[in-house]
Amino acid sequence: MAHEILSLKLNELEDRLGKLHSRIHLSETADHSRLCREIEALKLEGAQSELALRKKLELSKSEYVSVLYTAYEQVQQLIQETETKIQALARQRPDPASLVEAKLLLAEYSLDFAHQAADTALLISMDAIGSQLLRQEHQEGETYERS
Repeated sequence: MAHEILSLKLNELEDRLGKLHSRIHLSETADHSRLCREIEALKLEGAQSELALRKKLELSKSEYVSVLYTAYEQVQQLIQETETKIQALARQRPDPASLVEAKLLLAEYSLDFAHQAADTALLISMDAIGSQLLRQEHQEGETYERS
């Protein structure tokens, strides 16, 4: 069961990464008005996706998900505060290029953090699969002993 769920989530992530790559490429070649439309579309998609995830987290009856939801809320708040602080710091600089640099650094490190999150998800997934396999082997061993 874990394999199927994790494979489905991995496929969803792969689709999202494909869109991310396409949108970054499009951003590099689009004019400003097209880029603004893409930004607005992405903001809307992101808000819808976040709302769906929040509802899913809120509706879950699992106490584990309750802990995850609290952590998710804290991370989202920290991300918003960090972005605000970085942009405020950049606006204090007399050089207008500072805001561009700040935004590029924020984007670069956000992608680095996403990479780290993907690696963490891989380790957690492998550990979950390992636990499931161990439980199955243990159950099979008990069945064998009873026969």
